[in-house]
Amino acid sequence: MTNSINTNLNALVALRSLQGTQADLNATQKRVSTGYNVADAFDNGAIFAIAQGVRNSIAGITAVASQLNNATGLISVTNASLTQVSDLLTQVRDVLTRLADQSISSDTRAQLTTQYFNLIQTINNNIITATYQGTNLVSTSGSVGVIQDVLANQLVLAGQLSTVGTLVTNLSIAGATSLTSAGTFLLQTFLTELNLVATSLNVIGSLNQRIGNQINYNSSISDALTAGLSSLVDANLPAESARLQSLQIKQQLSAQALSIANQGPSVLLSLFR
Repeated sequence: MTNSINTNLNALVALRSLQGTQADLNATQKRVSTGYNVADAFDNGAIFAIAQGVRNSIAGITAVASQLNNATGLISVTNASLTQVSDLLTQVRDVLTRLADQSISSDTRAQLTTQYFNLIQTINNNIITATYQGTNLVSTSGSVGVIQDVLANQLVLAGQLSTVGTLVTNLSIAGATSLTSAGTFLLQTFLTELNLVATSLNVIGSLNQRIGNQINYNSSISDALTAGLSSLVDANLPAESARLQSLQIKQQLSAQALSIANQGPSVLLSLFR
């Protein structure tokens, strides 16, 4: 190879090698610092666009999960109210049974009537106060829709007014305390209302199970999307760390090679001494 002070081919080769090493080193440092193999569109536009779409889907599922958890709160309040009503009806039945006994004295009947009245008032209070964030499923005839997936499909929470709405009215103190009708009232009206409360409890329990199943399903989909996103963009940090160390050494060697190559033309000066 001809020595020249105008063109130093060895230096050009060494410089090209150093520049390539530096570019690889910068890319590897970016992967190590961000944890991503594809951190932005500059790394890989197509893959980054796909990853952004997956992230958008995960964000949507997270929002849906939040709303479903909120619906779980409403269902829990409704269930607590109906369960308490059901428990109170056990006490109501005890009082009605005693009232159906024609042998009790008028004073005893008066005491039982007061007890019965208080129980019905407590039941009524439990029904009208079963509110969660402004919604009361126990005392409404309508339905409430809660979003259940990223396609905006609604899970319908049905109001229970059609079953428990007449409970307090039908169990009025007038019918219950009549000496001649207490037994009939117990076996007909009371048992009918008791069964309606049981029906509402079954509906609410089924809704709670449905919401739980939907939450679990959405969680599984979110986990699957997260795993897919990881395989698309996450860097292999152990491998990148090893590569970083290798490139740092290569960079030093390339810099030394360039330094040596740059000293080549100075050899020509010895010819003029």
